[in-house]
Amino acid sequence: MSITLEDIVAIQHQSLNTLSRKIIFLMIKRGQDNTGWTTISGGAFSKATALPRRSVDYVIKHLISVGLIERQKSADNTNAPFKYRIIEA
Repeated sequence: MSITLEDIVAIQHQSLNTLSRKIIFLMIKRGQDNTGWTTISGGAFSKATALPRRSVDYVIKHLISVGLIERQKSADNTNAPFKYRIIEA
């Protein structure tokens, strides 16, 4: 038995099993610019999901760990928000 790309995608998308995970994933996906990145603050995620910042951070770390998104700082400034990108399979 071999593992196919479709199997990996199915496993990744099973990780979107809560409403907050889906909302954050879709916010990133729909906010992409022409380079594929979107810059969203933690406060914007918190407001959209009605979750505290700590819970939003947990959800984002989960999405990163399962390989659905990646993140980088949007600028060298320590207060700069992160930018996110969907990892396409």
